[in-house]
Amino acid sequence: MALTNVTAITKNIKKGEAAGLYYFYGHDVAALESFTKSLIAKLCPPDAAFMNFHKFEGKNFDIAAFADACETLPMFAQRVVVAINDLKMEDVSKADGDDLRRILSDLPETTTVIIYATGVDLYRNKRSLTDKNKRFCDFCAKHGDVCEFSYKKPSELGRMISAELEKSGCRIVRQDAEYIAEICLCDTADIKHEIEKLSAYAAGREITREDIDALCVKHIESDGYDLAVNILNNNARFVFSRIGELAAQNYDAYEIVGIIGFSLTDIYRARLARSDGLSYQDVAADFKYPKNREFAVKKAYSSCGNISVRQIRGTLEILSKLDYRLKTGISGKDSAMLALEQSVAECLMLSAGGKKR
Repeated sequence: MALTNVTAITKNIKKGEAAGLYYFYGHDVAALESFTKSLIAKLCPPDAAFMNFHKFEGKNFDIAAFADACETLPMFAQRVVVAINDLKMEDVSKADGDDLRRILSDLPETTTVIIYATGVDLYRNKRSLTDKNKRFCDFCAKHGDVCEFSYKKPSELGRMISAELEKSGCRIVRQDAEYIAEICLCDTADIKHEIEKLSAYAAGREITREDIDALCVKHIESDGYDLAVNILNNNARFVFSRIGELAAQNYDAYEIVGIIGFSLTDIYRARLARSDGLSYQDVAADFKYPKNREFAVKKAYSSCGNISVRQIRGTLEILSKLDYRLKTGISGKDSAMLALEQSVAECLMLSAGGKKR
């Protein structure tokens, strides 16, 4: 067995072909947790759970009790289900790790173990598991099914959002449904909350972009693109107004600089790609953009045509110097915010004189 997906697992369960071991991890925790609960309920129905379902926490993991649970025979049910939540291999001793692998490699036919992470970070960066977790994941792939719950694309989530809103009698156009996914950074849990909020507010009518902007909470990362584009387009009113709103929400100047710089990098890459006749898909592939961020380079690609490479570089240089000053020489929140506004004003002056090149 190896890396798989929820569709394949669900089909196998319907055919009565449950695996002995499942390992679930990924950034989309809400989707992961929801599927895990559903899987447990299918493999061990609620009326059989008292005798046949055993759950362990990764913190202070009791390997002896886990071994006993795995060897237990099912009582008035087809199988025993043993779940481990938030197992982080860095916290497991070598001896316990060796015992765990030995147990998992020789499970009884009537036992299924589900290992899933919802409250610990198993990654060393946004894409890759830490070395110990990766080795354990590879081990699980040899002995069972492994599924990574990564963020879906806005286009995929847009269809889901439209379908969920239709259930409550509301309507939404495709572009606005995808916009909800984008401002939530494709996080299923946040999307669910916003759907509930919009459904209650719209009460059966069509949901508009104005409704979304008025009610939905944006991740600060989603502000980065709007700020970056408006700086490059010399829209001072919008830029200073939004920076003021973020400051009022207690965001620090270095956080705001970080998100602007992050999006400027997307725009810079997209602009260079356009200059060389490449597509936004080429950029996403070359720089290994995760699914929930491909839309960022797509938006950047469509909006950067009239922005010069020199202007983007100059803006990045100004903000890079500011970032260094904020981290090394400026103390006090008010002083930091003043420095941010001054540097943004310098960027806006640059954009006012920028020419396509």
